[in-house]
Amino acid sequence: MAAYFAAKQWPAKQGSASAGDPPKGIAQCQACHQPKFEGGPPGPRLAGLSYEYLVAAMRSFANDQRTNNEDMPKMMKALSESERDAMARYIAGL
Repeated sequence: MAAYFAAKQWPAKQGSASAGDPPKGIAQCQACHQPKFEGGPPGPRLAGLSYEYLVAAMRSFANDQRTNNEDMPKMMKALSESERDAMARYIAGL
């Protein structure tokens, strides 16, 4: 089953939302999630995920509700809510 889904193309982004200018601090995320947020070892793809999912995941890491990664809680706690919001909007628009 994994091979089947791995062979499928990533769906085209619907709509015309533009990511705009990268928000402050986004470069630290690119080390794991890759420069275009398309994922790969060690971080998953984030580009094109919904804003709602991204901001909820970031908030969960910041509040220690999501603990499947040792680095993410520290990184998300270092950002303000508005910085996390800007990052989620940017990444969702990719």
